[in-house]
Amino acid sequence: MSETRSEQRGRANGVSVVHLSVVHGPSDARIYERECRTLAEAGYEVTYLAPGATPGVDEHGIRLAPLPVRRRSRRFLSTPDVIAALRRLRPFVVHTHDPELLPLYPLLRPFVPRLVHDMHEFLREQVMAKEYIAPRLRPYVASASGQAQRRLTRLADGLIAATDAVLDDLGPRDVPCLVAPNYPRLSHFAGAEPFPEIVADPRLRLVYIGALSRTRGIPLMLDVMQGLRDDDALLVLGGVFSSADFESETLARLRGGLADRVRFLGRVSRADVARYLASADVVWTASTPSAQFRRPTVATKVFEGAAVGLAALASDLPGREVIRDEGFGLLVPPTVEGHLDGVRRLAADRDATAAMGAKGRAAVRRTYSWEALGERFLDFYARVCAPTRDEAARA
Repeated sequence: MSETRSEQRGRANGVSVVHLSVVHGPSDARIYERECRTLAEAGYEVTYLAPGATPGVDEHGIRLAPLPVRRRSRRFLSTPDVIAALRRLRPFVVHTHDPELLPLYPLLRPFVPRLVHDMHEFLREQVMAKEYIAPRLRPYVASASGQAQRRLTRLADGLIAATDAVLDDLGPRDVPCLVAPNYPRLSHFAGAEPFPEIVADPRLRLVYIGALSRTRGIPLMLDVMQGLRDDDALLVLGGVFSSADFESETLARLRGGLADRVRFLGRVSRADVARYLASADVVWTASTPSAQFRRPTVATKVFEGAAVGLAALASDLPGREVIRDEGFGLLVPPTVEGHLDGVRRLAADRDATAAMGAKGRAAVRRTYSWEALGERFLDFYARVCAPTRDEAARA
């Protein structure tokens, strides 16, 4: 198979890239599975520096390098480890994935030729949803965080965002920019084997695996499941809770009469996500109209479910119109009544639900996959790594 122009450029340059996070794990889908693997496949020398990584070079040619695993309040203590690792690795590009890392840019600028910042979410709205910040302080922390992001990203040589609106918040920038939605890498979901014990359940099987929080609609989901009959539906629920208090509250609800309708998985390994999705009929996202979700967002879990042929049930919020436009699911009011009606409609006509899932799989293969974005990502990197006028003059 002939190489693309971007692959040839990557191999010719032999560029060393470090992806850096103090928040995301070593198997993060956006960072590791999509971006790191795409660069490694194109011939870049890629290192992923992340908390808890197992040192070594993996089967994709990506070097994994560990940072200490620290609680949220102590992540700032990783700064010396980050600086020491980058001075040792001497990469041409450092690609950061957390707003917490932006204050390091003035320290990195003298010895890192290219800095790329990747914005996964709306920062201010994300801060407003943080349950560990006192409610009265959130507006001030959110505003300060947004201002700091605008100022510090001016030191970046390239910017990536999950949506257009995230980039728009920064204002005009005279550097390469790329909108890279969180579309799934199809190869990760190809041939996913369902769990037989889940598939054997005759009820409509709903699945949600992701962050477990109020704004993600977990209490709403449990209210819906409580309002159904025992033989209507099963919810397969997995992920990590946003706080210890919310975890205690949710687990108490599950023990209080929902155990027969909700199969709680806890934390799910990345390798098993595709299998649990493939075991279901419907991927369910019940986000509430909080500050975080009032703005257009790409529902990653929806596209991952569609990749294995699931119909989608989602709150009718900005950014979800693709579900209606492509015909692969239902958009419902972000209320208990809206989602209860949606579940009942999907359960009442299982053939129509399966047909929606088939449309979703076709749409993802055609448009909403990382494979469809990969060449644009490599072209972005080629522009970031291209010699500046001063570098060309010195060469």
